[in-house]
Amino acid sequence: MSDARSQLLAVLVEAASQDYTRMKQAEELLKQWETERSFFATLQDIFYDTNLDHNVRFLSGIYLKNGIDRFWRRTAKNPLNPEEKTMIRARLLQFMAEPSKQLAAQNTVIIARIARLDFPAQWPELLTSLIEGIKTPGNDTNAVIIHHRCLETMYEVLSELSTRVLSSGRRQFAELAPPTFQVIANVYVAYVEQTIPQLMELLSSPTTSSLELRCGAVSSGLEVLAICIRCLRILMVSGIRDVHKFDETKTFLDLSYQHLQTYMESRSRLLAWPTTNNSGSHYTVTLTKAVETVVEEYGMIYLGLQKAHPVSVALCPKWIDIISYYWKNVVEQGDLVANQFGEADKANKSTAYQQFLLQGMQLVKGTIKTAANDGDTSISNNLAITDEEAALETEARHIIQQGFVTDAFVNECAETLITKYMLLTPGDQEQWEEDPEGWANSVDAENWEFELRPCAETTFINLLSQHRDQLCPILLNLLKQSNIQDFRGLLFRDAIYDAVGLGVHSLYGRLDFESFVSTQLVAEIANKDASYKILRRRIAWVLGRWVTESVSADCRVTIYEILLQLMVKEEDLVVRLSAAHSLKMAIDDWDFDIAILLPYLGSAMELMMTLINEVEESDTVMKLIADLNTVMDRAGAHVSPFAPKIVDLLTPLWARAQNEPLFQSALVVTFTKVAAEAHVYLLEDALDLWWTLLQGATVSTPELMDLLPVAVDLLDYDTENVKKVLWIIESYILLDPQTTIQNCALSLFAHLGSYISNSKAEVASNISHTIDMIFQSATLSTYGDALIQSGLLNNILDVFLQGQLYAYASMSYMCLFARLAIQDANTTISFIQSAGAQFKPGSPDFMGEIMDRWIDKFDNIGHPRQRKLTCLAFTNLIKTNNPSILQRLPGVMSIWGDVGAEVKQSDGESVLYSEADLEDDINQLETSPEKDRKSEVGRIHMPF
Repeated sequence: MSDARSQLLAVLVEAASQDYTRMKQAEELLKQWETERSFFATLQDIFYDTNLDHNVRFLSGIYLKNGIDRFWRRTAKNPLNPEEKTMIRARLLQFMAEPSKQLAAQNTVIIARIARLDFPAQWPELLTSLIEGIKTPGNDTNAVIIHHRCLETMYEVLSELSTRVLSSGRRQFAELAPPTFQVIANVYVAYVEQTIPQLMELLSSPTTSSLELRCGAVSSGLEVLAICIRCLRILMVSGIRDVHKFDETKTFLDLSYQHLQTYMESRSRLLAWPTTNNSGSHYTVTLTKAVETVVEEYGMIYLGLQKAHPVSVALCPKWIDIISYYWKNVVEQGDLVANQFGEADKANKSTAYQQFLLQGMQLVKGTIKTAANDGDTSISNNLAITDEEAALETEARHIIQQGFVTDAFVNECAETLITKYMLLTPGDQEQWEEDPEGWANSVDAENWEFELRPCAETTFINLLSQHRDQLCPILLNLLKQSNIQDFRGLLFRDAIYDAVGLGVHSLYGRLDFESFVSTQLVAEIANKDASYKILRRRIAWVLGRWVTESVSADCRVTIYEILLQLMVKEEDLVVRLSAAHSLKMAIDDWDFDIAILLPYLGSAMELMMTLINEVEESDTVMKLIADLNTVMDRAGAHVSPFAPKIVDLLTPLWARAQNEPLFQSALVVTFTKVAAEAHVYLLEDALDLWWTLLQGATVSTPELMDLLPVAVDLLDYDTENVKKVLWIIESYILLDPQTTIQNCALSLFAHLGSYISNSKAEVASNISHTIDMIFQSATLSTYGDALIQSGLLNNILDVFLQGQLYAYASMSYMCLFARLAIQDANTTISFIQSAGAQFKPGSPDFMGEIMDRWIDKFDNIGHPRQRKLTCLAFTNLIKTNNPSILQRLPGVMSIWGDVGAEVKQSDGESVLYSEADLEDDINQLETSPEKDRKSEVGRIHMPF
């Protein structure tokens, strides 16, 4: 390039345009130039040019970042040369004064990506330079921007360095963590001392005079403060292992506790702060969000420390105070959560601080586990721990048990969780009404880390499992005393039942569940009041949790009746969905007895199919189909009368599932299960759907592979559908040959071997084609043992020698020996010779007899592809110099002449496709990923 920068700039301008054609052409040029010398250094020069358009600079930054990801490593294809790397690194830290946050963020990520690879070996001065920029905030605007950018860059660099997995990288991070922590901690203190007085002064003079400037200044300081806390979190969690031994970390935890309380108080005052106009309200909302960000960053530090260093952090002097402070707020704000349905609360604008409470709940949950003798956070099972570490763990557990997890706390915690946080909220009720399927799916999801009520439920499970002797009597007493006098009482009863379901393993043997069902639950589901649907749904859920705990036959009958009553069409949809899943749990139980279910099977199938027909979301349909599959598995042949209805129900869903492979897999599983019980009239439809799914599949999935043994077993049915089953098996071989062969080779060879001597001659080409597909898709070492053990090759030699089949059929099978001879001629000869001891023990030259018969029957091979395959096999056998084969050289030479002439006269296409390839079916897709896979196999094995 005569003027590389100008040309590159012009192309970037085109790439940043809104014209698709110009943008596409520019992208192609950029892709061509990315391996040119100094391409990325020139990109960086454009990226840093403040006189250029922002969009062009932003695009150049993206290309620079992506190029570093792809070409910076020395092992990369077309790596950047060392001189260009040095040039790029030298300028990266000169960009700190960039006022645009977007562009600065791009540069920050670039620095962090390079730091992960080059620090400290090729870039030792990186952290020193960043620390210098952090230490001196400056007074003018430019200096403040540089200070902020250095902090942002430090955070990204530390994030990258902390994720190194090699021991050398972790050791380096541990070495740099303490001194870096001290520097950033000092900056943290400076910003706290700046923002707290500003907040106090602002709150003490609630006037809108200069409100924008005052709020903006505090928000800016809080934004930087949040970055400092993030940096300190990474250093403490990933770099400093023993936080209780490092004075600076203990001091920071002490200070953070004080500062957290101050910022929480400031938040409360901001929420109650009067504003006289809408603009003032806007500024205070922004400021409140900035304060909340800082508060939540404290929570992230505490959660990270508890997860990474549960013992060490518990030994820090202020840790119990921090956990206690969070718990105090959880208790106090619990009333706001619990009273959301109350009229007084609607008038009161105070709302619970959800994210803060969620973090607090998670900290309490972790503390309960740390205090337990068998908690997951215990290191006592680690054989490598020292006596000192074991003593520290014991000390930490003692501190928590004495200072926080006391008997009084356990009672208070259980009461708070059940009566305040495990209640359904107005948000739950609103979503239930507006999107019942979505809400039903969400409550079944594992989302305890992100939502308050699921987190409370998980915390309760941990608490009850560790303190069951103390809490079970209390819970049983609550179960007896809870009365429903109003809607809040109904919510409380729902929460109690929630606790009973969650605590099934702790309450088992303490709660007379069967009496509970017959005397209480049966009466409660009879109440069809609209508001009672909350309780009916919970009862269905509780039954699903408890039914697997060795209930009696009489109780199981009662449970079936309750669940079926809750699945009727007139019932609420969420209740019906819960009941359907619980019915599945009741049937999929170790103590399941089909005799007990049979009187209810008809109703269960009808109600479940009706429900599947009504729901709309794919996730819901898939869950119900999974439930239906379980019922069909356990009921076996008893579901045969329902097979036509099931097919009529599921067939329309196939078109709807075209773009959802998992949905399609679920449908195929169900169709196949139905076909297994009613194959006479349903198997063909199921096979068509199954084959269509495999043809369109782009990748193998566990759900698809789980069906493969079913396909092999279907070969036991009549030969009417054997061709379709073989096509399905071939589709599996093309989709995932290794897994298919590893899982089913012996069984498949055995099944096909039994067909060779007993099947109609018309399917010989299909059977041999399927086996040949295996031979082409894998090496002999992969399937060789299974092939010998199955006896398939012996069966082929038997029908060949006995003449039991038409000559063309037996020669179709002998083409499999031809394929093996091409892959490994010596092994093929060895097998045939060893087989001679079985078929003709007295024969002096069994191999010669086979060759004579093979050559004699060669003209019975009609298809050019198979004739050429056999010809090449004979050639490979000749190369072994085996005396028996060399004696037949004149016959082989005659075949060479015939096949050579045929190939010259051929148009080329006749050798590309076998007889089986030319068969067609209405369900074969014209264009599909399988067509591409088949073409690839054919390309690899051309010309034979």
